[in-house]
Formats: sequence, structure tokens, C-alpha cells
Amino acid sequence: MVNMRSVGKTESRDRILTDPELREVLATAKEHPFPFGTIMQLLILTGQRRGEIAALEWDWIDLEERTITLPKSLTKNKHLHVFPFGKMTAEILEQIPQTGKYLFPARTEAGTHFNGWGKCKARFDKELENVEAYTLHDLRRTFSSNLARLGSPIHVTEKLLNHISGSVSGVAAIYNRHDYMDEMREVTEQYGNLLHKIMN
Repeated sequence: MVNMRSVGKTESRDRILTDPELREVLATAKEHPFPFGTIMQLLILTGQRRGEIAALEWDWIDLEERTITLPKSLTKNKHLHVFPFGKMTAEILEQIPQTGKYLFPARTEAGTHFNGWGKCKARFDKELENVEAYTLHDLRRTFSSNLARLGSPIHVTEKLLNHISGSVSGVAAIYNRHDYMDEMREVTEQYGNLLHKIMN
């Protein structure tokens, strides 16, 4: 232990993708093979964590109500998370073949979901020409920043991201049981319109 170096302080990242970068990543994702291209699209469109998208099950998706329900066993904060999705996400989901309970089943091990992040992202990034180095979590941060750009109240953004240690916490969190579904739907629609403008 004497010769071991202490771990340095981890610096928080502040990387977000610019509009041209986001346009290129999303356009590439649309052309990239399943499942990684589809996963990339959903990460951009929903702002959810990569593990949550990769583990999606068909039973959690309501195509009529356009909601996804993530069980507390999957989420980072161990809270049930219900969030709406927009037209672009609905079109993507409708194109995914239903071959089992998972949207993105693993190719090698039966009964499990996609988990090949390293090789798949490296292969994906080779197709990009004008995008600086980024992580998949940077897509989530970009989503959050774009909602702020649209004027989304912070508590609505945090509700979409399933953050609990933010603007509504403590006693307020205990007594405030409003689900903000209408507000989330509104900002999700606005975000879809923004992406449409960025892509065009």
C-alpha cells in the first residue's frame, strides 16, 4: 500500500454537443445498424441513462399513452420513473421488431439485454467527421441543456431526468405528489420541434 498513489479528485464534466454536432450524431444514428443506432436515437430523444434504455422491456411501454415506465429496480435512485415520449420516439419504437421481452436483446447470451457499449460506440464514432470526443452521458447533459434553452422549469427537467435531489426536495418533495405529466409532455413536444429545426 505504501507505493500506491491516491486517486485524484474526479472533475465534473461540462461537455454538451453543439447543434451541428447533435445533428451529425442523430443523422448518423438514423443510418447506423440496429440496435446501437436505435439506442443512440433514444438516448438523444429521451435524455435517459444508457443502462435504462438498453434494458427497456415492451411491457414498460404504452404506445397509446406514449409513456415509458421504468421500474425502481432499474433506476439509479430506486424510484419508479414514468415519463412521456414524443412523435419521433413513437416512430422509432414502432419500427423495432418485437422478438421477446427486451427491445434490445443481447446477441450472445439468451435472456439478457444489450451491453456492448465499448466496441459499438467506437464503431459508431468512426462514422462521425465533425464531432469532438464525447461520452454517452454527454448526450443526457445536452438534453438537459436544450430543455433549459427552451425555458423548461428546472423541476420539470429534473422530473424528466428522474432527479430527486434538486429544486423539489426535503419537505416539499414529501408533500408535492404532482406528477407533472402535462408539463413534461409540453416540453417534450417543444424539444421534438427543436430537434426538427436542428436537423433541417
